[in-house]
Amino acid sequence: MLNFFSSFSKLPSLKNLPLKSYLIDYSLDRLAFGVDNIHFDVHISPQLRNALKKTTLLVMIKHSHAEQFYRDYKKESCKNEKDVLRNLSTDVLMDGINLAKSEGEHQIDYLGQAALAKLFLEEVRNQYKNIVDHFEQQIRAHQLSDKHDDYEEFKTREKLAEIKVNQSRIIRLAGEEMFLLLTDIQNRNLRNMRETHFDEEKILPGVFFNNPILHTDDPSDDFFLIEEYILLGKRSQDPDTYGNVQSMIYALFGKTDLQQHGIKQEGPQESEHHIDTPDSSPLDKGNHHFDQWLMETGNIHQMFNCFDAQEHLERARDGGAPAERLKELRNRKEKRQILLDFFYREFNKTGILKQIVAAYEMKSIYGIYCPPLTPRYIREYLVDFWSRRSIIREMKRKNSLRGGTLPLAPLKQTIKRIKAATVAEKKVHLFNFLIEFARYHRDIYNALTLKNAMEAISIVTEEKILQLSKGNQTLFEFLLPAERIKEEKPVINHVILKADIRGSINISHTMRLRGLNPASHFSLNFFDPISEILWNYRAEKVFIEGDAIILSIFEHKDTPQGWYSVARACGLAIRMLQIVQRYNIKNQENNLPILELGIGICYCSGPPSYLYDGDSKIMISPAINLADRLSGCSKYLRKHIRNQNPFYNLYVFKNAEEDNEDTNDDYSLRYNVNGIELSAEGFLKLSNEINLTKVSFKEGQSKDIKFYTGKVPTLNGNYQQLIIREASVFEMDPNTLRMTKETSRKYYEICSNQEIYDFINNFGTNQNVM
Repeated sequence: MLNFFSSFSKLPSLKNLPLKSYLIDYSLDRLAFGVDNIHFDVHISPQLRNALKKTTLLVMIKHSHAEQFYRDYKKESCKNEKDVLRNLSTDVLMDGINLAKSEGEHQIDYLGQAALAKLFLEEVRNQYKNIVDHFEQQIRAHQLSDKHDDYEEFKTREKLAEIKVNQSRIIRLAGEEMFLLLTDIQNRNLRNMRETHFDEEKILPGVFFNNPILHTDDPSDDFFLIEEYILLGKRSQDPDTYGNVQSMIYALFGKTDLQQHGIKQEGPQESEHHIDTPDSSPLDKGNHHFDQWLMETGNIHQMFNCFDAQEHLERARDGGAPAERLKELRNRKEKRQILLDFFYREFNKTGILKQIVAAYEMKSIYGIYCPPLTPRYIREYLVDFWSRRSIIREMKRKNSLRGGTLPLAPLKQTIKRIKAATVAEKKVHLFNFLIEFARYHRDIYNALTLKNAMEAISIVTEEKILQLSKGNQTLFEFLLPAERIKEEKPVINHVILKADIRGSINISHTMRLRGLNPASHFSLNFFDPISEILWNYRAEKVFIEGDAIILSIFEHKDTPQGWYSVARACGLAIRMLQIVQRYNIKNQENNLPILELGIGICYCSGPPSYLYDGDSKIMISPAINLADRLSGCSKYLRKHIRNQNPFYNLYVFKNAEEDNEDTNDDYSLRYNVNGIELSAEGFLKLSNEINLTKVSFKEGQSKDIKFYTGKVPTLNGNYQQLIIREASVFEMDPNTLRMTKETSRKYYEICSNQEIYDFINNFGTNQNVM
């Protein structure tokens, strides 16, 4: 009867669900091959390789439970060595990011990550061999010793046999621990840095390296599947083989409107050396376009997790949520319930559901029997009545060989649990199965992608090959800063930042009338606190006068890790305003004058010039003059515009009475009170330094207001958000302050108002600037 009515039920639409497509366009096709014209030549930091050997050996000893056979092993040593390796790996991967940024090629970052993954995997297997060699040498030492101890030799032989029997498990556990460290570095330490430089689609997902399949030679092994994912069938007659389950899920998806969901159906474009999956894999070129949906495991929750939706509904109802919110949650729960019921009926028809329920219910007992049996035998015993006799005979045979007994009581109790399982409990098992299958499917794809990349890499250590590859400019080096050849690097670009104190003459006059010292006021509230933060932005003082400071930030050749001159100047300018505003609060409480600034930032390609006055070196740069203009403020505009818009602190106008189109100087009319103006050249440079995202919206009836947002890395390892406002320069009559027309020029304000940051972060983004 249920099937009769279900044939008339309509599945809910999936078009409005926030589903995500899992796409990785992992390609190395734009990189040059090495000296053999087959592989990419990669040289990885020797210091990191040495630390990796030490750490991997200690981790391997731990998972082999062989600590007592290594006198020097200490648990604290393992932790300390992992911390050292973590820091070195972070620096080496950071070197790859900087190299990718300097070359404008994100595939270099892909190459560095794959090379380090290959090094980690190879070292795990090397250290397993070293442990086996260590035990074999100990056995020989016992045999050759004058004080031969049969018991010690027996213990050593027994331990070696155990290590060999558990080879796959030991290698997997050690590999997973090492890659957990690598994944943590990628997600915690380097994610922000990559977001600073690369678009989101060019950043590998956080789960890419956290992949158990990388650490096994047989992803379909029973023990591996039941410990890491969920048991699947292997034999052709099994209904729940990997291929059968995949085909069934896609057939059921095909009965929904998921095909019109708008997910991209084309795969990555093929190219000469594109990293592709082999034709023999489940993810070959003819695979279904639903792959991109299934591999995003969060989509399973969006479609089927009615349990979570029910909890949200109950909490909202208990909390007195509005009727509209309750209706929305109820619809979400019902939609997921219908989809899960649909899959439940279809999986039940094919017999797969029975296998799924048994696989979950046996997890608590399979360890009693496996080994010597395999988990597949246990599940077969639970679901197939006619196979139980042959399995019992096999259990008795194993008992006779190993001298123990395998009890039947836990199996019988599990059979009772399976028979007594309610429909609701079975649906929970089905939902969990879909999650694990999606993760397994995704991990197979990721593993194939990474393994193909690693096979294309040659990690070069031989000096002759290093020199040959370097001489032919085909060597990719991922090193520590200290390992790169030290040399004097010439300045290639520079930025000038000028900060003026507004109304300094009036402040000085007023303070002297009150018997106060304006010099110490400026020093304590401006110059001294600013000096303390310059190091974090790699800024240097060029010149200081009574009411202004000029700073410079240089970029040096072959040091891409420092090529953030404009971004750091912008971050520094914001911090300067924040510091002054913090001191202003204290000064107001003590009836002292507050300080207001005007800041200009100008970028200049090429190095500055210098002249010498005795021992004093004096910088000469066109950026100094322009930064002076940008930091200026018209007294007339300051009087009439002040407090008109509390969000913006900078306005730039063209003087209608002057024609300055043919001059490189800037004679614009400016209002700049606690504002930061960035030159147009500086904005262009900034968009090349960090990844900027554009946000635009309408303010009333006016034109679209454009903002750009990005992150700047500081020297202490933190990241600072920047928001830049782009606005048109209007022509203004300086006598009437009437704007006559809009010009083609733009000006750029580095925003410092926290309300703008809050608004933009909540507003969302739409497109990249570059």
